Amino acid sequence: MQNNKTIDRRQFIGGATLAAGALTTAARAVAAQPATPAWSAPLAEVAGKTAFITGGSSGIGLGQAHVFHDAGMKVAIGYIRDDQREEAARGFTRDLDRIHWIKADVTDRAQMKAAAAEVEKRFGNLHLVSANAGVGMGASAANASYNDYDWCVSVNQTGVFNTLREFLPLLRKHGEGGHFLATSSMNGLLPVTNGNAGIYTMTKFAVLGLIESLRAEFDATGERIGASAFCPGFVTTKIGEVDLNRTGAFAGTKTEGARAPTAANAPRRAPGSPFIGMDPIEAGERVLRAVRSNELFIVSHVEFGPGIAERHDAIMASVHPEKPPADRVAMEVVNLRNPLYPAERARLLARRKGRA
Repeated sequence: MQNNKTIDRRQFIGGATLAAGALTTAARAVAAQPATPAWSAPLAEVAGKTAFITGGSSGIGLGQAHVFHDAGMKVAIGYIRDDQREEAARGFTRDLDRIHWIKADVTDRAQMKAAAAEVEKRFGNLHLVSANAGVGMGASAANASYNDYDWCVSVNQTGVFNTLREFLPLLRKHGEGGHFLATSSMNGLLPVTNGNAGIYTMTKFAVLGLIESLRAEFDATGERIGASAFCPGFVTTKIGEVDLNRTGAFAGTKTEGARAPTAANAPRRAPGSPFIGMDPIEAGERVLRAVRSNELFIVSHVEFGPGIAERHDAIMASVHPEKPPADRVAMEVVNLRNPLYPAERARLLARRKGRA
């Protein structure tokens, strides 16, 4: 039974606020915006097409590389560590002409520009970009050093933009359809319970915001390019090897900030219990399915659903059902509601109904 003290988001949007009358102009303006194309999936077919993955020599990126390759794609794999590249390369045993390795640091814009040119020279038209490279950072926000912050942001946040800036023109130029994918994290939706990994969490929230904005741009302009944010929970990866992956000005440095203390009432993993993450291949398969249907949010770990709902409910509970001034509403019209979200929800529900 629903607690009557809880603000139901659907009742709030459809009732108290709109009934006030102040949002009439805003609602009409939003309705007049270009509608999201009906289940637009620019990259529904991937066989014979080309993908580029950053951070592809281990973990999530390597899982994607195998899945994309198995689906018949030509795959360019970005990496920075020779030892990981050599180990990863042994896992590919057939159709090696469809695999190409590129040593490229996502924090180095010149290297990323060169990598884009190399992908196009090797495989021609590019259709799928996975901005996957990322580093784990265990420092809490309250204890992180400048070095911790700069390193984590340079890879997890700026590195994604560098990838977008250099590779998006390749997705646009041929008109065959394309997709830009970025790896956020479940920490891009839910901070860690004890406040640990605050800087990492900040960067993953930023990646999610970038992809949502990018998707809204593509939908508004009618470009045949999709956009997705991958928000996984635990996957078996080497993301914890953060200090081994430092490059450039950060080479040889180490994480300085301390982890946040665990609160007495915070949930804990049972002592001695095994760490069981999702297999990177399974994660890659989920990603490819979502790319093919142009899903905005790729939430691979269903166990986080209740936590996501609680976060959204907490946000809605902070919005008071009072009548806003009409002049302010008129000014804020482009930010009040984004048609991206109801359209995405309708698409996903329609697909699930079709599979039932």
